[in-house]
Amino acid sequence: MALVTEQRSSRRPRPAHLAALLGLVAVLLVTLLVAPDRASAAGISGESVVHTNRVTEGDGTRVPDIISTSETNAVVVWREGTTANVLPDVGAKVFDHGYIRYSYTTNGGTSWSRPQTLAQETSEYSWHYVTLFETGGAIYAYLGRTSPANRTGLPINAIVAKKSTDEGHTWQDVALNMPLSLVQDAPGYNLALAGRPLQLGVNRYVMPYWETKRRNGLLYSTDLVNWERRAPVNNPLADQPGEPQLVVSQDDPDELLLVARNTPATGTTSFAMTATTTDEGEGNNWTDFQLSTTVPSNDSKGYFTKDSAGRYLTIYNSAKNRLALNYKVKPVGKSWLTAKPFADGPADTTSDGSGWDAYPMADEYAPGKFYVVWEYDTSRIKVAKLDISDL
Repeated sequence: MALVTEQRSSRRPRPAHLAALLGLVAVLLVTLLVAPDRASAAGISGESVVHTNRVTEGDGTRVPDIISTSETNAVVVWREGTTANVLPDVGAKVFDHGYIRYSYTTNGGTSWSRPQTLAQETSEYSWHYVTLFETGGAIYAYLGRTSPANRTGLPINAIVAKKSTDEGHTWQDVALNMPLSLVQDAPGYNLALAGRPLQLGVNRYVMPYWETKRRNGLLYSTDLVNWERRAPVNNPLADQPGEPQLVVSQDDPDELLLVARNTPATGTTSFAMTATTTDEGEGNNWTDFQLSTTVPSNDSKGYFTKDSAGRYLTIYNSAKNRLALNYKVKPVGKSWLTAKPFADGPADTTSDGSGWDAYPMADEYAPGKFYVVWEYDTSRIKVAKLDISDL
């Protein structure tokens, strides 16, 4: 700015090429001053590593979840692979359902506490999944238990709950009555939880489930202790739904939208499967599953939510190789916006999950602002902040 003023005060005519050069310099200066960096433009900031485990080569840190209680406070949980001493077969390869760990931050993700054990593996028990829910100043963790003798992590033989009243720093056992069946193929057999529960009103809670034969639906509770399994969604398609997420519908605030991972029958479909309640969110009556051509799914768990401003947000794998995550936003009353890249890290191990950025979950800490957690390379748990408040 001073340079231009000084030249203008000389009153001497500028050569044409000099004027053009100065104009170009001015444009570049404005661009540098105004344009945000790539991360800021994408709304992504503060990426950090919660925990690293390179030892078990693909059977370490997996399927995380996160709850934030403020802009600076959050807790992350994940499952860790088995350790050799609990395996029933001496010398057998370890696998990825072992024990459940957690870590928390009090400074916005700049640093994370040393990981602690939420549920310990033993020679009798290992742990398949963990899902978090926050309400009334308390955080609940729902954990699916299996046996290390079952290398697939199935069947689920118990679901237990833990509760924290200090933002995830310490945990206590709490009572839980889940409709889990131990009878093969019966309703509730292999009951699995993969999506965030919702509070719909006073003493009204719902949680998405999936179970044997890839049946999907919701659980209903009035007290967070006793849960009732509601009727599953009818699926007329050959594709198989799983790991469902549950939100209040943008189209009807009295109804719920279920969004599920799609395992396609032909290996070519790349869209999520969706269904909507037709009984004011009670979960006994649903539309049939259908393909949602605006919500991607590449046969891997995606995250789907509705934020406090009513926007839909989905974070998903951009291809079936799980090497990168994208995100998309749908503002209220508008079409889905163009997808943007979220994470694409290089391979860090030689495991089956080399280079994976997968299994995202998130939690809104301020309007349109999220903590996002995901597994990276099956060797690290990562967290970043995502801001969609201006979309």
